[in-house]
Amino acid sequence: MIKAIIFDMDGVVIDSEPLYKQAQERLFGEFGVTIPEDDWKLFRGCTEDSFLQLVGERYSLSDKTDVLRERGRRYVQEVFDAGLDFMPGFKEFHATINGHFRTGLVTSTPGQLYSWIADKMDLGPYFEEVIWGGMTVNSKPHPEPYQTMIKRLGIAPEEALVLEDSVHGMNSALAAGAWTIGLTGSVPTDDMPAVHRVINTLTQLTPDDIIHLPTAAQ
Repeated sequence: MIKAIIFDMDGVVIDSEPLYKQAQERLFGEFGVTIPEDDWKLFRGCTEDSFLQLVGERYSLSDKTDVLRERGRRYVQEVFDAGLDFMPGFKEFHATINGHFRTGLVTSTPGQLYSWIADKMDLGPYFEEVIWGGMTVNSKPHPEPYQTMIKRLGIAPEEALVLEDSVHGMNSALAAGAWTIGLTGSVPTDDMPAVHRVINTLTQLTPDDIIHLPTAAQ
């Protein structure tokens, strides 16, 4: 029986992926780099350090890590400040599960930026427990972030449902033993691992669907 719902943040709770892309296009444009469209999916669900290592190696910018970090954080905060909003359907979905399931948030976003976003969007009332990037030794796609959240919520892995939109995140949740639903939008459906269900918006998911997911997935 599912007792808790654990959310990824970017692309699931907040509509941040287009804004990250906007900030990153500005950042890399300053170094004469155009990101190929197929590369964007590689960045979804990465921690800041993993992202910087990946782009440094991929676009020969390894010697610019400190500059990329400083400017990147500034540009992201600027676009977030101007246009950050909740994902369509999140508030409505949360209202249907509130009081029926425990809730957690697991994000790769570093603590300083997460705190700024949480204050701006008033995320506190939505989640009982939060894990942000850097709070665990290993990050997604390693199962540790979701394993840690499952322990915090005091449940068994098979009692957890994870909502994710990135390949890294889905693999992390599956490896942790949680029921996993993939939300479309950030990566093509064909690139998703074998999750238990795929949805286009959170409003497609009802409490009854969640209760019966283990049976339906068999």
